[in-house]
Amino acid sequence: MVCDLTPGIVGMWQPDIATLRMMLGFAGLLSLLVTLGLWRVERGAEGTGGWLLASILGLTACLLPPAVFWRQPDLGIVANTSLTLASMVLILEGALAFRGIGTPVRRRLPLLMMVLTIVALMLASAGRPWVRIVLHDGLAALLLWASAGVLAWNAVKGQRAVSGVLALSFMGLGLLYVWRGSGLLVRGMDLGGADTRIPHWLLGASLVWLLVWTAGMPLLLLLRGRERETLLIDRDGLTGLLNRAAFLRDSAAKLTQGQGAGILLLSLDGLRTMNESLGHDAGDRMLRAFADRLCARGSVEDALTGRLTGAQFAILLPGMQDRSGLMQATERLRLSLTSPLPVGDIMQPAGYSVGTALYPEDGRTVATLLEAAERSMFKVKAAHAL
Repeated sequence: MVCDLTPGIVGMWQPDIATLRMMLGFAGLLSLLVTLGLWRVERGAEGTGGWLLASILGLTACLLPPAVFWRQPDLGIVANTSLTLASMVLILEGALAFRGIGTPVRRRLPLLMMVLTIVALMLASAGRPWVRIVLHDGLAALLLWASAGVLAWNAVKGQRAVSGVLALSFMGLGLLYVWRGSGLLVRGMDLGGADTRIPHWLLGASLVWLLVWTAGMPLLLLLRGRERETLLIDRDGLTGLLNRAAFLRDSAAKLTQGQGAGILLLSLDGLRTMNESLGHDAGDRMLRAFADRLCARGSVEDALTGRLTGAQFAILLPGMQDRSGLMQATERLRLSLTSPLPVGDIMQPAGYSVGTALYPEDGRTVATLLEAAERSMFKVKAAHAL
């Protein structure tokens, strides 16, 4: 007697729709609890609000009774699909907020229009499951792919691995939606007026995606928190430029690359007079305006800009091979600083002194280069005093 174990093995690896839906509901509840915790712990940090609303809508869609228990089953399907797609819109909104793309005010109207459009399309396709599924799967794929692109876009080094995994999961689920929708579009099968069937593989893929997303959210927020802590340590609290320690460290790392480099040392004039005449708040605004002007100069790619002391700034220009190039960079900087600095209601002339030094001719360490640049700056000041 030969026993065929294939049906049993297949059954073990292919749970029924009810089991998958129950597992998806538990995963949705877990996602909601995790997102709610993140939202409270992070005090409403960028992205968490949209993701919390997405979790609420997604769990609501999972817990909606099957369409056969509705007095008008098609309306149950419209509610379910609208909630599912609206949750994907909110995930995209959260991703945009997390990456700092746009402002909440500018995103609000497009977000509302997208949700209203989804509801209108689902209502228009009520009673026509063939059209509804194709529309649903196409919109779901577009929203998932858009979220994948936003999460992967401009991710910092520490976030790239997690962002990449999340983006791949979004892309994969979007491809599966396209596979089902395009297959239905090609076959053109009639599913009946109130069909709610969904393939095992799509439910299983949605479950895996939701678990990956639930695990990835806290990791992204944790990595961003560490990145911000590092920035706070390395940045000057007033201007946002590198502080002295970070500038020396990063500049030393640039010099070890073995390429030429130049240093510009700048001393802002008139700060003491500004503090004494208009107060330290005006002096702080003057420093911030000057720092913003330095950052916007656009002189050399990969340049490092730091604030060394109260009114002293330094710029490291990698790739400088000779003094003529360094002088050209200095001239470009001079032209960018010709217009007065906005300090409250007044415009303050941007008076400053600058000294230059070239690596390795003037020194092989950042400290010796800064000393050489300071001597150069004092020579310029002495020449102007004559």
